[in-house]
Amino acid sequence: MHTDQLEYFVAIAEQGSFTEASYELSISQSSLSKQINKLEEELNVKLFVRGRRQLMLTDAGRDFLVYARDALRNYRNICAELLKYSSGGTIHIGSVDHMGKVGLTTPMASFIDKFPENSVHLEVERSSARQVVEWLLEGRADICFTARIADGVRGVSNLDVYDLSDYCCSTLLHDEYYVIVPEEHEFCQREYVDWEDLREERLMLLDRQHSVNALIREAMISRGMTPHVTFECNQTDALLRMVADGFGITFLSGRIAASEYEVRRIPLRQSLSRDTYMIVPQEHMQENDLTGQFAHYVEKFYEKNAGK
Repeated sequence: MHTDQLEYFVAIAEQGSFTEASYELSISQSSLSKQINKLEEELNVKLFVRGRRQLMLTDAGRDFLVYARDALRNYRNICAELLKYSSGGTIHIGSVDHMGKVGLTTPMASFIDKFPENSVHLEVERSSARQVVEWLLEGRADICFTARIADGVRGVSNLDVYDLSDYCCSTLLHDEYYVIVPEEHEFCQREYVDWEDLREERLMLLDRQHSVNALIREAMISRGMTPHVTFECNQTDALLRMVADGFGITFLSGRIAASEYEVRRIPLRQSLSRDTYMIVPQEHMQENDLTGQFAHYVEKFYEKNAGK
């Protein structure tokens, strides 16, 4: 029995589906099934009842779920405590902007503090969501923090073009896109905005290096609309200032939209989701690998602070 098998078992139990768990874990469904079969053989019990339409835990599976969660929690606690004895090294990180607004700077700083002075270095290079994933695939980064932007209605995301089957992917933080409007805009009187309400609006978007640009355009076109994009740039502050000055409206995720500008954020029905996504090569997820220790530490931080 190893920790990966426990992770797989817990994910299947929580998702209630091998298919959904395979998406969450970014591994093939056949590989997932093989690992669970091995676990059941080792334990000499059946953990799941596999029906045609429903997957259920057996009595043994329900008991084992409690122990598996405890074991994973203890394992992560042990890894975190033993970090101070590591020999250290350098971790090359690819990350999207707005690290502070999604809470990434805190676990980075506290991870370094667990080691002897100057023994661990985090080298961060920032770029667009898709660029940092490409750095990871090319070996330029050891780990990346990106934005997975998804249109749930159409079932597409900005990361669909990449084969991440050999990588561990974790959603650290969930957010959604809002329509950002001036304080006097008519949308301020509404509980939410439909896509169709945007038909005649002047849109100002993050430029085309940002995945959300294409997804917004495609979302509108798929609904029979022509996006009236009047301005594009790569600075959220510039967009917020222009919205506040009444030049148009924009789209930003909830956390990133927080600002001192005189704007309002209005929920968008059937909104695009924006998950802060951590991607690590599976080969790094070993107990003695510094990048793997860092990844587990970050996961634990977000689990502990979920909802805050």
